[in-house]
Amino acid sequence: MCYLCSAKRKYQFYYIIKEMKKKLFVTAAMAVCAGSAMAGGLLTNTNQNAVFLRNPARDAVIAIDGVYSNPAGVAFLPQGFHLSLSWQGAFQKRQITSNAPFYLLNTENQKGEHFFEGKSVAPVIPSFQAAYVINDKWSVSAQFAVGGGGGKCEFDNGLPMFEKLVGAQLNNTVNGGFKPYSLNQSLTGEQYFYGVQIGGTYKITDMVSVFGGLRGVIARSGYTGAIRNITLDGKNSAYYAQASLDAANAAKMYQAAGDMAAAGMYADLAQKAGTASYVMQDLVLDCDQSAFGVTPILGVDVNLGKLNLAAKYEFRTKINFENESNNSENLAALATQVPAVAVYADGAKVRSDIPALLTFGAQYSILKNLRAMGGFHYYFDKDAKGSATDVEKNTWEVTFGAEYDVNNWLTVSAGGQRTKYNFGEKIQDTNFNISSTALCLGASFHVSKMVNINAGYMHSFYNDYLLDSGNGMTDLYTRKNDTFGVSVDLKF
Repeated sequence: MCYLCSAKRKYQFYYIIKEMKKKLFVTAAMAVCAGSAMAGGLLTNTNQNAVFLRNPARDAVIAIDGVYSNPAGVAFLPQGFHLSLSWQGAFQKRQITSNAPFYLLNTENQKGEHFFEGKSVAPVIPSFQAAYVINDKWSVSAQFAVGGGGGKCEFDNGLPMFEKLVGAQLNNTVNGGFKPYSLNQSLTGEQYFYGVQIGGTYKITDMVSVFGGLRGVIARSGYTGAIRNITLDGKNSAYYAQASLDAANAAKMYQAAGDMAAAGMYADLAQKAGTASYVMQDLVLDCDQSAFGVTPILGVDVNLGKLNLAAKYEFRTKINFENESNNSENLAALATQVPAVAVYADGAKVRSDIPALLTFGAQYSILKNLRAMGGFHYYFDKDAKGSATDVEKNTWEVTFGAEYDVNNWLTVSAGGQRTKYNFGEKIQDTNFNISSTALCLGASFHVSKMVNINAGYMHSFYNDYLLDSGNGMTDLYTRKNDTFGVSVDLKF
């Protein structure tokens, strides 16, 4: 009986495939670490004009930014050409406070609690909306905006999933006891969904109008990351590779001499050292993804004078990314066996649909110079194919706001938005989609009958999300987000 051959093959196949699957699965964190930089659902940004920052309840407005939020309402704009040019800047931090007993063994950070932070900066997020009201019946409209993503997020010191994998697995599984370790890790993810929308609005009666249109979505994503320079007890991968070879040779010698006990012991050492060497190899991910999708859109608006009601439905957008990858060899070698690796293989196609979206809105003129509005958004996350999230229920959000015309040249406004995600317990292993409440404040300056300037600011308050993995391992997730913006509305 060959202790070395049979045991080694069984152990290495099971352990390496299992652990590398975990390693690359958590690397999927990069696929969502960009996320939405401004507001909305998993992959949808509902903030597509800076006017949103001064009042997010735009679902029933009669205004040029309604080309996105209430396209059927365009019919009730004055006849002529309307244009809005918008700039926004979003600044976000994604933070994890992580605890694990073996963190104390990290030779570079000997603390039981580690802090991980990702910074996302998108200083220039442009958009424009245009509409031409042809006559009492027909209007046409178009827009360009970043419909999802909108930034690059950089984790200079990686994520706790990586460190837990190295710290826990190398110590417990490979060596059977805790030893000092070290590693260098980092990751960066960026994601942009550019949307170009065109459509037409028809006024059925003096009070009712309908809209039909299409949005073409150009999706771009890029993920780079690495785990490098892993050491265990001060020794690197090469040391354990040589130790595995030496132990294997010793096992053969003892087996040939008939000492099966010693042969088994050295075979076991060869297995553990060989597995340690493999797990400690540098792991590099370098993957760019691109895709194109089409979103059909329907809308309706009912104008009752002081009260305006609106609804819109955006169909699910099929997004099928195609990869261009330059990954490390040890990652590529397992692509055919481990699904989590295969999604980053060169030439692979990865499904990531944008969920369908249903919105309702209402706006009421309390006084001639005072308006109140609200809205409701419902995302059909469970029907979107390719989502890596453990969605238990669909996402929903509510918006509210008010506007007050101080005089003929100034309007002040404020509002808020509550977004509620409904995930399973493991969702935060791969992203930072945390329920939040956003507050908005700003003003509109009526420079002339042809020119209007909007300025706004939004701050998002995120719920804390505590993930308890047991055995003293916890991760507390949170985010911070600030967005500023200015838009100029023109009428010809």
